[in-house]
Amino acid sequence: MKLFADIGNSLMKASVSDGMGQRLVYQGPLAIEPFRDSLRGMDIDGGMWCSVRPVEEDLSTFFSSLGIARLTSDTPVPVRNLYMTPTTLGMDRLAAAVGAWSMKKGCNLLVVDAGTAITFDMVTMEGNYIGGNIAPGIELRFRSLHEHTGALPLVGRDGRSPLFGRNTEEAIRSGVMHGVVNELKGYLTSLRREYKPLFVFLTGGDSHYFDMNGKSGIFVVPNLVLTGLDSIYRYNEKGLPD
Repeated sequence: MKLFADIGNSLMKASVSDGMGQRLVYQGPLAIEPFRDSLRGMDIDGGMWCSVRPVEEDLSTFFSSLGIARLTSDTPVPVRNLYMTPTTLGMDRLAAAVGAWSMKKGCNLLVVDAGTAITFDMVTMEGNYIGGNIAPGIELRFRSLHEHTGALPLVGRDGRSPLFGRNTEEAIRSGVMHGVVNELKGYLTSLRREYKPLFVFLTGGDSHYFDMNGKSGIFVVPNLVLTGLDSIYRYNEKGLPD
């Protein structure tokens, strides 16, 4: 059984695969004990992991003991990486792009990962990863308004967000939530002029706030990074640890 782990800024996700599909087995804090407990009784013999932040040595050693390889900028991937500074590219972004490519090979793909940051990444129908953009995520936007102003309160996502807020709380929530959705719509409008057809993959913990599932050419895949890690692992399987 193969193990795949995506370590983000806020949470860690892990899935296992027996070749017949993935099953999510862990979603929680970056802590080795609960993670290890979630794998109890499983026969893990390889896999792949990636991280957007430094990882404690005990977790890295645990991965190594199971023969799980870390995705790095030197790992061969089934798309052509045209990023000018590949060593600075977040491996979660690359894995998500590969995950989308594995599901819609030969198409123009925009991958939107809505987490602590919101990232927009583009793969062309020729299989070229050409880069992307990074913007503050929903929580960062709320916190920034509160922490960098003198009077604005810290507002949560849940609650009314009308087109125009009629009090300060609604005004902040509406500004952030509508702003994020319109940001995505703006990307779609611009990119669909140049890349035809364009398919969009939404992933990340906040992807459901876009409320675009089921719309033509848009796919919500919550664990796209894990899908990409699986695809990259299989692409390299003969060269990775047994």
